[in-house]
Amino acid sequence: MTKELTIIIGCDTDPDREAFVGKLPDDRLVWRGMLEGIPRAKERLGRLIDSDGRSPVFSWCLRADHQVNVLHGGFDWVLRTHKDLLSQLEASGDELSWHPHFWKFDDEPKIWYQEYWDRDFQVTMLREAHAAYRAIFPGKPRTVRMGWGYHNNETYRTMQELGIEVEYSAIPGLKILPRHKLVRSSNFFDWSLSPDRPYLPAESDYRREAGTHEKAFTLLEVPVYVSHSLFWGIGAGLQLARKMKNLCQVWYSIKRPTFLINITGRSSYFTPMLAQVRRDLKTRGHVVFNTYLHADELIENRHPLYSLEFMEQNIASLLALAKAENARVRFIRAQDARAYIQ
Repeated sequence: MTKELTIIIGCDTDPDREAFVGKLPDDRLVWRGMLEGIPRAKERLGRLIDSDGRSPVFSWCLRADHQVNVLHGGFDWVLRTHKDLLSQLEASGDELSWHPHFWKFDDEPKIWYQEYWDRDFQVTMLREAHAAYRAIFPGKPRTVRMGWGYHNNETYRTMQELGIEVEYSAIPGLKILPRHKLVRSSNFFDWSLSPDRPYLPAESDYRREAGTHEKAFTLLEVPVYVSHSLFWGIGAGLQLARKMKNLCQVWYSIKRPTFLINITGRSSYFTPMLAQVRRDLKTRGHVVFNTYLHADELIENRHPLYSLEFMEQNIASLLALAKAENARVRFIRAQDARAYIQ
């Protein structure tokens, strides 16, 4: 059996987070991770090469959404302001992708929260932000990684109608849902039914693969790669249960163990990901390792779990594993997924 490891590295090019860089202003977003971290990563990771002698390529998932429009005065602010840098990245072989969040501001507690319930707001915002994106970079984006990995059937259908070709947000087996409409925390999504391989979703339910006689979306879903380790999966479930104050997360983790960590994660926590790749190479032959990071993980930061140094170690470990398994390894952009996967 021919073995192949295909690696997709998406970067959620979000503004900096206080947990990583310290106190931030309340009235604007700060983008050091994007402006300093991206060039740093490009330079440092260039020595790592795949079976074609190619260094890592990236899909830079750029923010164009309601929050950017409110705080910076335009959906296209990131694209317009940093067009020269982004054009250089594209010329180097990288991809300009899209990462829209459904952030909305609540004046009463004065916080930004994920708008989960208002589908009209979601669809309208996506269409307006997409039009602004294309005005700066015609013909783009071709791919999307959603903020918090969130979708519903309407947003998925909207992406297809907008001409998006590859969606790569799914986290197979995981779901975090709000209990009621007054919830003002964030990070809600549902991929509980999703397979752990690329698939064409059923039009009636974006989370699962279409059956033989079902209508399917033509928008390809490429899930984030996860480990099915029971030990690590239950550990992740316990963390979610504590965060969400919902013991159901523990039951979910036993029923379908799911563990993942960013490619920038501490290498000791990346071990179960490597073990899953090894198992899947032996049983499946072709493994699509779709992984992601955030831009502020690429600069010097105070978080103990994420760094560019860990990212370099983890990619090197993936390459070494592929070599040990006699597997061909290839870095690709998300927009190339259809050609290499289907």
